[in-house]
Order: sequence, then structure tokens, then C-alpha cells
Amino acid sequence: MRKFTLFFFISLSTIGFAQNRYLVVFKDKIEVGFNPITYFDTAAIKSFELQGLPKYDWYDLPVNSNYMDVVSDQVDSVRFDLRWFNGLVVYGTSHQINEVKQFYFVKEIIKLGDSGVILSNDRKNAINVKLEKQLPVFDWQLETMGNSYFKSKNIDGSGIRVCVLDVGFPDVDTYLITQHIFKGNYIEGWDFIRGKPLRFKGNKHGQQVLSFIAGKLDTHQVGLAPKIELLLARTELMLTEKKFEEEVWIKAVEWAHQKGARLVNSSLGYNSRKHNHNELDGKTALISRAGNLAARKGLLVINAAGNEGDNNWKRIVVPADADSVLAVGAIDDKIGVRASFSSYGPSKYLRIKPNVCALGSVYILSGKKLKLINGTSFAAPLVTGFAACVLQIDPTLKPYDLMDKIQKVSSLYPYYDYSHGYGVPQASKLFNEVIFEDTASVVLLKSPNYLKKEYYYFKYRKKSDESTHIFYHIQSKEGYLKSYHVIKFDTNNSISPNINFDELEKGDTIRVWHRGTYFEKTIK
Repeated sequence: MRKFTLFFFISLSTIGFAQNRYLVVFKDKIEVGFNPITYFDTAAIKSFELQGLPKYDWYDLPVNSNYMDVVSDQVDSVRFDLRWFNGLVVYGTSHQINEVKQFYFVKEIIKLGDSGVILSNDRKNAINVKLEKQLPVFDWQLETMGNSYFKSKNIDGSGIRVCVLDVGFPDVDTYLITQHIFKGNYIEGWDFIRGKPLRFKGNKHGQQVLSFIAGKLDTHQVGLAPKIELLLARTELMLTEKKFEEEVWIKAVEWAHQKGARLVNSSLGYNSRKHNHNELDGKTALISRAGNLAARKGLLVINAAGNEGDNNWKRIVVPADADSVLAVGAIDDKIGVRASFSSYGPSKYLRIKPNVCALGSVYILSGKKLKLINGTSFAAPLVTGFAACVLQIDPTLKPYDLMDKIQKVSSLYPYYDYSHGYGVPQASKLFNEVIFEDTASVVLLKSPNYLKKEYYYFKYRKKSDESTHIFYHIQSKEGYLKSYHVIKFDTNNSISPNINFDELEKGDTIRVWHRGTYFEKTIK
């Protein structure tokens, strides 16, 4: 008899210290008799048709129930099955697992270790006069991504199904910023910790994240996409790290795919408690593999890069390392460059991470006043709202194409680096209406001929008293960044300094971006 009625909070009391969690992977599936119409939501079928994807593939076939019955009887408890990985998450002793290994239908057994969560640091209220005067800050936050362009064209995420994974969603159905979603656009919610329908309780983090995707207050938008179709999934037990979170995350993404979501917002991530920097290759961590697989199946995961920039880990978290997951870093609202807490890349194989960035210090309604909160947790949902608007414009876009488009309409593109990615997504570039002020310029100069060693430097030509930033990097001939920098020239500078490029080698490429002006030079 299978033990699928056991949930984590029950089985925890029966699990001794000699037990561990394992994913038992099976060799095959029963590949006949699967009916996608009864398994998938109608929105999922429509999504596949729009993207030109098959209605189902091998990954969607159910895990063999006979195999699950046999394994279940040999271990202490079962968490759940994972279709995409054709396996069963179980709790058991090493002796029990050694017995399970002997079954002819078992392909491999993966030991699941500790993992962590990256989370940041309100209830229904009437809008008072003092607060009403502060609400334009929401407009400013969204205008950093060009919301006025979306509003002028009535783009608001309509018809795009989004799933939000988080630790809790307290009072989202009555909270002033999110209550409008529950008047026709809320589809379903599931608590993957309790194994029951979602209750609108728990930590505020999920409430805040949802606000920056789809929130609005009075006439002011808090998120770019207030008319999305919404799925909610609780995948975290609490703000502290728990052992089982990553496979719960995978189960929730499978569910989101089944329910027809086009986007998943994950302001969650896992770092040194389970992983090391050598694993940031997009294919080692199970959760990163699931993120890549989701993109193949028509579902783009947008993940916070992590809040590790100020601590020993520093780097992006999983699954932000996955190639097909759109990783979002945070910029400081005052200086417009990477916030110190924002995790940076690259991935293990020197791929661009984060992919893009957005404001990481944002205001939210707390009681009767606005409160400033910080984290890549809030940059990610801003980009998720942007992605929903892009999909509304062209719902046929596959995840890879959507990811590529978002990168190409970001503020720094085609420049990039391992702190900002391609910059902040811009609606103006999406509609080819971007205009940059010609207030300053940079020029790239070659060393004088009488010098034995050739080198290049650029000079900033200042035309106004306004502070400004110049972004530049040096890319090796192999395609990775040897170095990258952001230089600030402020109003106190009376002289525009020259910046030398030392130790340049043949094949190196210098790229410079300033106020929409971009140029590059490859050393011959």
C-alpha cells in the first residue's frame, strides 16, 4: 500500500537522524493510454498550440504506479513523485535504500541534501490623503521600465497565465494592492507543503512579490501586468532553510505546466547549504535541470539572482544558473548600478548571469504608509510583469525567443556584464521608440605611434553638469569577460580622466556603453 497521504510535517516526527531524502529514478514509464485532455488544463493545451509544441511528450507520462507501490513498501515514507524526472522522493535509511537499489526497474538513486532560500526582509487599509500624495512613487518605479508605453497601447498582461512560487500569500484576496486579481483572474492555488488547497496565510514575502507583478492601488499600478491569470503555489515552509525545498519547487513547476502557465516567478534560490560554486553550471542541480526542461516545454522561469553579493557566497544561486532560466539581478535606485546585495555571475562556464536586472529597492504598502524593501526578490517580479506584457503582444513566442527578446530590449544591450546582464528591460525599445539625450560622449583612442607597445584608452567628453556612468568590458577571444567596470563621472570632476586598458592581447574586444551610445573595438 502506498503512503502518499504522509506529508512532511507528519513524517518529520518519525524520521530519525539516520534517515535521508532520496530521489529514486526509474528506468522506464508506461507509454500507452495517456490522455492529455484529462491531465492538462485547457489553457495548457492552448499554450502548446500557440507555441507550436506537442500536446505532451515523454516527460508528461505518469510515473509507473506499480514501481511506486514496491518502493513505497520498502521505505519509511514517500513525499511525492516527479514526472519530469521519472522518480519518487522518499525518506529512508541507508539500509532501505540499498535494498531499493536492487530492484530491476531502478535506474539510479540521487541523495537529496540540504538547501536554502533567498528571501527579503499588510493588510487591507483605506487610502488616506497623506498616503495618496506618496503613490506616484509606484508610477516612477514602473517608469524605469517604460510603463507609459504599455499603458498607451493597453498592454497589461491580459490573458497570460503566471504562476508565483513562494513561502506564503497572506490576505492577497483582500489586500488593497492585489484584491482586484481575485475578481475573476485567479485560477487556482496549491500548498505543496501541506498537500492541500492554498490558504491565504503565511509570510508576507509572496504577497509582496505578487504586488510587483500584478498589483495596483487606486489609479496607480504597482506591477506592469495587473490583468494576468494567476496561479499560486506555496513551496517553502518558512524563512529558514529546509531540506526538502528544491524537489517541492520542481513539483510546483510541473503543476504550473499542467495548469497552462506561460511564466513562473521564483523569487527563491538555493546556495551554499547544499551547493558549491563548481555546481553553477546549469545542469548539476536538479532544480536547474528542471528550469531548463520547463523552457523546452513552453514555460519560462524568471528567477531572482540572489541576495548574496555582500556575503561569502557572492554568486548567483540555483536555479538562476540554468541557461534557459531568466536570472534577474537588482540595481540600486539611487545610483542605477548593481545593488551591493545583488548576486553576480557568471555561471561556471562563464555564461552571462544575471541575464537582466531591475530595481531592487522598492516601495510597498504597509499599513497606512509606504515601506522600502530590498532584494532581488522584487526585481524578478518586475521583470515577470514585463514578460507578461511581451507575451500579450505576441503569445506565440517560445521561452527561448521571449528570453532573447527581453535581453535585446534591455537598457545596455548589446553591452553586457556579469553584474547587470543586459540591463533593465525597456518598453520603449520594444516599440522602437527609444530616445537618448546627447549630453556626453566617449571616444576610443589608440596609443601614439612612437610607443613600442600598442594600447587603447577612452576619453570622456563632458557636455553637461549631470553625473553619469560609463560601462565597459574587455572580452577575450574565447568569448568570456576578462574584466568589466562601471565608471562614474560626477559633477565635481573638473577634468575628464582617461581610462587605460592594460594588458590587452590580440583578439580581445573592448566594448563601451554610455547613454545609449555603444561601440566596440577588437585588437588586431
